[in-house]
Amino acid sequence: MKLNTMVRLFFAGLMIFLYSCNPYNQGKSTSLKSLVGLWKSEGNLVLYEEWNQLPDSSFVGKGFSINGTDTLFSEALRIAYQNDTLYYFATVYRQNKGVEIPFKLVESEKSGWVFENPSHDYPNRIIYKIQHDSMLFARTENIRGNKPVEFHFKRLK
Repeated sequence: MKLNTMVRLFFAGLMIFLYSCNPYNQGKSTSLKSLVGLWKSEGNLVLYEEWNQLPDSSFVGKGFSINGTDTLFSEALRIAYQNDTLYYFATVYRQNKGVEIPFKLVESEKSGWVFENPSHDYPNRIIYKIQHDSMLFARTENIRGNKPVEFHFKRLK
């Protein structure tokens, strides 16, 4: 085998190895890309969520509800790895003294994720499911699955 061919094969193998070792490329977060965009849920309360992916492959988002020019609810969201574990972090303004609350990924499918924090008062569990490209289902509940609050979002962009 020629040296040139061996060098090419080595670099191709190295690239495949490095890509597969990246924790962001191991399935749990790759499908999270489908969250990116602006989503709107209608019901008793009109709620929006907007998600973006950062260059480091983590995700940042915000959830908010507005009535005219008044913001009724606002939270900062992010999904990122911490010590090789994927977490959903939420900071709800005027709650929890502004402290970011972590929810650990406990279940993952191609189009759905379940995050939990048993020590948080409510919610203990946050569930997201992409129902198809333009529909997102979200649910918050306690650890026993009681007290559910469901949201049906439509993608705006």
